[in-house]
Amino acid sequence: MAALLLALLHPLALILLVRLTLPARYALLNPYAAAADALLGRLLAFVRPALRLGDRALCVVLLALDLAACAAVLTRLGGPQLVLAGAAVATFPASGFLGWFGLAALDFAGFYLALLAGNFLLRLWHLGRPLPGYSGDLLALATRPFSGLRLWAQAAALAVLACLYVALAFVCADSVRYPLFEALAPLAEKMSAPVAFLRAQSYPVPLQALLLAGMTVLNVLGQLRDYIFLFWVILALAALMGSRQMGFFLRDVLRLLCGRLPPLRLGPLDLSPLAAMAALAVAHGVLGGLFLFLVGLLAGGFAHVV
Repeated sequence: MAALLLALLHPLALILLVRLTLPARYALLNPYAAAADALLGRLLAFVRPALRLGDRALCVVLLALDLAACAAVLTRLGGPQLVLAGAAVATFPASGFLGWFGLAALDFAGFYLALLAGNFLLRLWHLGRPLPGYSGDLLALATRPFSGLRLWAQAAALAVLACLYVALAFVCADSVRYPLFEALAPLAEKMSAPVAFLRAQSYPVPLQALLLAGMTVLNVLGQLRDYIFLFWVILALAALMGSRQMGFFLRDVLRLLCGRLPPLRLGPLDLSPLAAMAALAVAHGVLGGLFLFLVGLLAGGFAHVV
């Protein structure tokens, strides 16, 4: 339940953040963005009689309350901990509510970083072209001004932000453990040539931060593959239920997630999502393997120098 609440609170914080950064008279022509803005307008109208503030001030107050709610939810997850890149667990000092509030802000920063990584990887997936459909336009809106940069500038900005995010977590944390690599340690001992990156906890801190920053970005490729499968299944259910509006939305999202792959039809079935999942799985494996190999080489070089 706590994880589900975080999944709802983070998008609300994102909507508030986008609303705060948009110009006062910005026209939302995207129907998805307009619907989210209309819901936010109703929320602002509901709380305005109690606080009597302008829209921007109310958004700031609601953003602070959202982060406070995230902090309260994080207390239900078993302690002041943050999972980094699905591999490491950073444990933070329990220094009162302000400490939890900072952890909630850091947790939202990880969510937003994954969104930026998704925008960049989808741009690569679409061969550098603008993201298609209403969903692509919505993603570009949610990640502005990052989405307005050239592709090489997005890559540089994403690398810097990922390293800063992990480095900040390292600075604030009491300790960092690698349960994933610890679970694989018995397997590594049986190998004739042990895999270097499985000894990540013995790396110097900058190299640990580089490892987790790269894994943070690469993990988004696996998430894109999972989302394709999820939306494909929901689309099949929507077709059975005869929901045209839901079907239009899901096809729009799948068009974004499937990249430049052409439609692959078998009768009424569109199999291009399966092809996209296979392609993303290969890309994830190859890029992840190359990155971990590079980090292993750097670690080996560092150990040789020391």
